[in-house]
Amino acid sequence: MTALSFRPSSLAAAVLACSALLPAAPARAAYETSERASAPETAIVIGIQNYDHVTDLTNTRNDAKAMAEMLRSFGYTVFEGYDLDKRGFEALLRQAALNIRDGSQVFFYYAGHGIQLGRRNYLLTSDAELSGIHDLPFQSVTLDRVSAILGGKAGSQILMLDSCRDNPVPDVKLNAEVGAQLYEAREGFDVFRPPLNTLVAFSTSPGATALDGEPGGNSPYTASVVRHFPDRPEEDAMTVLAAIRGDVYSATGNTQVPWESSTLTQKIYLRPAERSLNVAQAQPETAPASLDQLPDQLSVKIPLGRSLELAPEISPYVRAGTTVTIVESPSSGVTSLQAGDGSALSLSYAPKLAELPARQDGGQVRKDRMVLRLAQADTVRDVTVNLEMIARQCDLEAGDLLDLQGVGLYRYPNEIDLKAAEAACREAVQAAPELGRLHYQLGRALQGQGRLIEAYEAFEKAAELGHVRAYNAVAYLHVTPNVDRETVPIPYDPDKAFAMWDKGIEAGDPFSMHARGKRLLRKSSTPEEKQRGFDLLSRAVELGHTYSMNELGVFFLWSDDELAQPERGLSYLEASAGRGDIYGTANLGYVYRNGGAGKPVDKEKARALFAEAAQLGHPHAPAEIGRMIMGGDLPGRDAAEALEWYDMGLSRGDAWGGANGAWVALNRLADRVPAHAAAARAGKAMALNDPDARAAARELLSGMSERDIAAGTQYILRQLGSGIAVDGQFGPASRKQLENHAREAGLPAIVPEDPISRLQLAAQIHFARNPIRQDLF
Repeated sequence: MTALSFRPSSLAAAVLACSALLPAAPARAAYETSERASAPETAIVIGIQNYDHVTDLTNTRNDAKAMAEMLRSFGYTVFEGYDLDKRGFEALLRQAALNIRDGSQVFFYYAGHGIQLGRRNYLLTSDAELSGIHDLPFQSVTLDRVSAILGGKAGSQILMLDSCRDNPVPDVKLNAEVGAQLYEAREGFDVFRPPLNTLVAFSTSPGATALDGEPGGNSPYTASVVRHFPDRPEEDAMTVLAAIRGDVYSATGNTQVPWESSTLTQKIYLRPAERSLNVAQAQPETAPASLDQLPDQLSVKIPLGRSLELAPEISPYVRAGTTVTIVESPSSGVTSLQAGDGSALSLSYAPKLAELPARQDGGQVRKDRMVLRLAQADTVRDVTVNLEMIARQCDLEAGDLLDLQGVGLYRYPNEIDLKAAEAACREAVQAAPELGRLHYQLGRALQGQGRLIEAYEAFEKAAELGHVRAYNAVAYLHVTPNVDRETVPIPYDPDKAFAMWDKGIEAGDPFSMHARGKRLLRKSSTPEEKQRGFDLLSRAVELGHTYSMNELGVFFLWSDDELAQPERGLSYLEASAGRGDIYGTANLGYVYRNGGAGKPVDKEKARALFAEAAQLGHPHAPAEIGRMIMGGDLPGRDAAEALEWYDMGLSRGDAWGGANGAWVALNRLADRVPAHAAAARAGKAMALNDPDARAAARELLSGMSERDIAAGTQYILRQLGSGIAVDGQFGPASRKQLENHAREAGLPAIVPEDPISRLQLAAQIHFARNPIRQDLF
């Protein structure tokens, strides 16, 4: 039996006729369910009319508003924006992508300036100036990348472009690909191959321009679209577009010919026909309550989720022959009626989600309401369903950025309270074990504590349940050099990692695009693979993914091949830092420390950037300040301050923070820092996974006395809670303490005879008890 989804757009717009007895007593209250059960249609509508630096347009705002109104009347959840700059476009695109449910239909409409550059079509944002050759990624959006992002979860998509006006930047040449070659902007749009099950509708043919129409009205193309589609609800989109083509051609004096490109495998409809479902087989008798007992108001409290099943709240009042009608749709979400498992009634609700830092949310309640009408023979009752949704604590504590299967709440890794997140997510997983995002978020909390085996298991479970972001998490643990695979039995397996990333890319995950793209760009030997890496990173940049901005910035700034373009790299880093990313901020620190890319050396500016990144949790930025102080770059700052910065880096897992801190303690602060404290720092450097820093720390220790090294081991044991004396006499008591702590940390409880190896073991115990943030590297 086919489950049919209804999209109400007016009073009594969606009706489900039940011809058989439905279960009366719900097995459970309202609950979060698979998002494929609802899959409401999503539309993104953008009209850019007023530009800051190029020619304004006439009717694009009116065109976009007319399209948004039409799509809302068809039951689409519409995300609309007008005169958006690049960051505003990114934000709208992210919010829409967050709300696309698996298997749904997506409609994207853009009215504004569009140009061709190289092999791509670009939509210009309101701040587009394109005066510099590197401006393109920060003042435009690429059509094929938008299509790939939106199509990752959608079952089908329609892209409609009423944007081929005269070229607003006819004399501009810009970077558009990975190389340094420049491309001239051309008017009109070029042909591109969209993803499977995509229909692309252009207002005019490739390379041609489209007309604006009379001021204050609509363009000929959009005017025809909003007239024809509502009048032809039973016809598929391609048939209606053929009629629109003839209409526009005639209206423009036989000059403008709309054009389509399709990879559809079946017909799609802009306004799906409404249908009712007759249950073919009677359900077991249960004695439903009378409609007379139906209250005027139902209050439903439920955790915030991507798709909520509300039928258990009304099913006690539904019997054979009951008609259920949505007479007032919710304002902050989409409701649909359909047949669920076993032909039971399903009333699904998909809330309109928004991207929001969890620290600003505070668990606030989201509210919505709808009105249902239940009719049995001559009895008709209306009931108002009042929804209260509050975020699960797991989503508040460990939701991830740009997780397109999340609920919009996010924390950066350095913002997570790891223990609180673990407790909240374990509780959530127990309550809803079928939701993949909760397992993934539990994995984030465990990974941050260094409990990598448990994190890997949580990520694997999330991936099995179809949570796309988990593919990237699993892949990362199979290839990262920051895992000591002698003690953590997660195999190095790049083939599995690449396969997982490819699954994530296909599903539209920007983190998988970033991870796969940077490896292709860095390590590939062929131009084709480097170009693919650039394309993947650029696709993530379309969503404002700052990690990919950083990667492209670093590549173009410091690449050792012919692709290096320092000023281009700087533009990416400035865009990342402008969005508050700690890695972009730190990378700008390197630029000002060393000079280049058109920037003079400015040591104080570099220190300020490193300090800003360090305060927000960057693992390597503290040691950079320590190096600058010790190198004489920051007059007035002394070795004691340098040691503080080195110690901050060491606490975050920067092995050079330990090796350099130990050197400073021994050679510059010997009158203030005991030798055993220096040895302890060197031992901690040896316990981290950086071979060069390990070697430097071992060399330093090889010049120290065995007594100082033994005292360094005792010093670490005291930090772990032992009451042992720090006297450099490593006797039975010290040995026993080291054995006990190793056993408690899950490490081999065999004490080495070599003093340096004993120190290294104590340091490994330290990091087992105080794990570094692997998720920050």
